[in-house]
Amino acid sequence: MADQLPDIPPEVNALVDESLGDARPQRKSRRKVQPSYKVVGNSKIPVAKVTGSVWKSRVSQSNVQTKEVRESWREAIRYYDNDQLEHRSEEHGTSGNTIGNQKLNDNITETENVVFANVTTMVPALYARNPEAEFTSNIESKKRQATILERLVNALGSRKASPGINLKPKAKRCVVTCLLTNRAWMKIGYTHKEESSDQALADLATLSTQLEKAKNSKEIAEIEGKLQALEESIDILQPSGPFATVKSPFELMVDPNSKEIDGSDAKWMIEEDMLPTEFLLAKYAEKKKGSTEYNSIYQPSHVMKATLEGDETQDNSADNFSLYDEDNDKQKAKDFGFTSDESFEKAKMTKVYFVWDKTTRRVLMFNSKDWTWPIWVWDDPLQLDTFFPFYPLTFFESPNGPLTKGEVSYYLDQQDAINEITDETRRVRRWARRNIFYNSNVLSQADATAVLNGDDGTARGLNVPVDTRLNEVIGSIPPPSIQYDKMFDKEALYQAIDRISSVGTVMRGEQFKTNTNKAAVNANTGAANMRVDEKSDQIEDWIGAIYWGIAQLCLMNMPQEQVINLIGEEGADWENIGAEEVGQLSLQVVGGSTKKPTSAAKKAEALEFGQVLGQFVNAAPGPTLKIMLQVMEKAFDEVTMREEDWTELKNAVEQQAQGQQQGQGGPQQPPQPQGPESDIASASPEQLQEVLTKLPPEVKQQVQSAIQSGVPPQKALQSAIQQLSQQQPPPQQ
Repeated sequence: MADQLPDIPPEVNALVDESLGDARPQRKSRRKVQPSYKVVGNSKIPVAKVTGSVWKSRVSQSNVQTKEVRESWREAIRYYDNDQLEHRSEEHGTSGNTIGNQKLNDNITETENVVFANVTTMVPALYARNPEAEFTSNIESKKRQATILERLVNALGSRKASPGINLKPKAKRCVVTCLLTNRAWMKIGYTHKEESSDQALADLATLSTQLEKAKNSKEIAEIEGKLQALEESIDILQPSGPFATVKSPFELMVDPNSKEIDGSDAKWMIEEDMLPTEFLLAKYAEKKKGSTEYNSIYQPSHVMKATLEGDETQDNSADNFSLYDEDNDKQKAKDFGFTSDESFEKAKMTKVYFVWDKTTRRVLMFNSKDWTWPIWVWDDPLQLDTFFPFYPLTFFESPNGPLTKGEVSYYLDQQDAINEITDETRRVRRWARRNIFYNSNVLSQADATAVLNGDDGTARGLNVPVDTRLNEVIGSIPPPSIQYDKMFDKEALYQAIDRISSVGTVMRGEQFKTNTNKAAVNANTGAANMRVDEKSDQIEDWIGAIYWGIAQLCLMNMPQEQVINLIGEEGADWENIGAEEVGQLSLQVVGGSTKKPTSAAKKAEALEFGQVLGQFVNAAPGPTLKIMLQVMEKAFDEVTMREEDWTELKNAVEQQAQGQQQGQGGPQQPPQPQGPESDIASASPEQLQEVLTKLPPEVKQQVQSAIQSGVPPQKALQSAIQQLSQQQPPPQQ
């Protein structure tokens, strides 16, 4: 039974064996089985000792070069997060905007967050649903594979539970980030079965069962040591299968020498991450015998630590702990609000950097506080065609290079001006309501107060001189700023923001002015749609790239039984291929529309288009029916056409067409123009259909394409027949 267990940690093994003295059992030499919580120690990749210092300097250089842009990103995010709680307080069980500006000062106690409003308005317009990717192959023998791959990837994108990637909420978060910073990242990857939480949970269940059946203290100590090591690493493990995660623009550094905004020409990228310290120790380190230090299993002579001599950047905050801290004894759990040392150890985190080096196609993991040796090195772990598993989303480019500020950064001044106007309007209201004056030579304070106290249901007598009006002796003096009411008009500021943010009157749901004519409304709406469509196109290209990356990972790693569970029996044709074969696939991936296709306008457009195509059903039933059904499928969610349905429908149409040809004695010859072209221009729909049926297939396709692009049917047929007559050889004499 003991030989079937995962390996015993060295410290536990030594403790058990030494306690038995000479009676300890002599184990036979056998092949070492690697437990799920350890990396394979003998697979480490050699690197030069100076490697760490090189990458450390590149991290420092990147931070210096991007400092200004990163600060602009932070400022945009601060504006987005700026709520109305700072100037609100709770007193005597009530809440509200109780901190008012009673004096002329720079405090602002009434705000309007245009940045937040614009971003939250754009997100549903840009990403209303998960797009369905479309895979097409230029090779006939690979078309079936492309269809299966398309269904698999679409199922993974929409599925919330593992192994789905639940793309929609992640993509929406990226859209929000991109609107603020013009840079958002999606990272993809694949967790293999042996490295997943599935395997760890299976090992945990096995160990728990064996612990119940243990017969002596030796077996108990042995199993408990394995349980402890497994539990230390299981928190960070993921289920097997593909995954997608959002990476902040602050967490990725890109080769500054790259020129492309998507980073495709970058030689390296560096990813920053925070991992539980306990997990790193359990997976990549061995504890020294009789010591509190840990040795790296990558470089056994290297002590895994984070505090270097002379390092003044040590941060002992609760969310930034070290692999090994020389001053760890001074850090007590209670100093950080923890009630036990166990919870304190679980809370410790270590900042690490994953260096993705495209030149060597290696990934190196470094501790941010110690670059002497890498914690571990992987040799092209994903084998993607782009090597990098990071997919950037951007909405506009800069002539100065790929690193840009977000569009929000270009209208923060207008946001400040709007808040100044909004706050000054509140001051005017407060002034008019609270800043009251009365003529003390004519009216007493008691009489003035009686007027201001409002309605109490009783008549009040005031000592006012004869022939004196009350409003002449009591009232409020308007503040000086109200004399410049034109300066309080925010319309020009909104227009300046609209020109940058693409959020105009139409998207905000405002009504046009009563004197706005229809042409102006259409022009305004068209301009707004053009800006939104441009951003939507960027998103769809981005989604297509992500789906292609997921497809590559699945082709190389996903087992057939998992594919069948996701898409059904058609997954029985699934087979895994290597990275080289994936690179030879001639596939095109389109991200699909992120907009809702079920709107009334889309349905009306589909019905109108169907009526136009209906005129050509008799002439070309196969292509016409296919186009009509595709249009209806996109416009009506209730209609779903699978590949088998298309094949069945196509075969039925072809059989019917063959029967008609046999009944007519063979295929018809293409018609020769026998009259003036005006005959076609004045022909009825039935006559046009009759002419269209006699045209060659390639000419029919040309006519259909012309009609789809908006050309009238008569004109499309006229042009096709003219071209056909020019191609006919002259009669021989």
